[in-house]
Amino acid sequence: MALIHLAIRQATRSSCRYRVGAVLAMGNRVLAAGPNVLRNAPSVDFRNATFHAEERVLRRARRTTGAVICIARVDAAGRPTPAAPCPRCRTSLAAAGVVKALYTTATGHLGCLVLTDSAPSVTHRA
Repeated sequence: MALIHLAIRQATRSSCRYRVGAVLAMGNRVLAAGPNVLRNAPSVDFRNATFHAEERVLRRARRTTGAVICIARVDAAGRPTPAAPCPRCRTSLAAAGVVKALYTTATGHLGCLVLTDSAPSVTHRA
């Protein structure tokens, strides 16, 4: 549970419109953490493209096989909002060997996405 709180803290550091943070961990050891960031200056990229937080932590970590990622998104007041990984990030996470993604949901519970070679399964935890 402490990892999701760290992901929420990372999300509050983001300067993007949709503030997302991620923490990649193996057991209790944090391998990488960071928020999403703008790819280019807004004057260069009018669409404000971002590096997703999931992409960022995958680039920072040396070893990802068997790891778990926690993803959080916060609103302007810093409250958690839904943060399920997008299809592109799901593919990248599975290819990197990440086994599970925990993420914040609208109900305040954690969502769990099991990443395998077959279709990912989604469950919500209380």
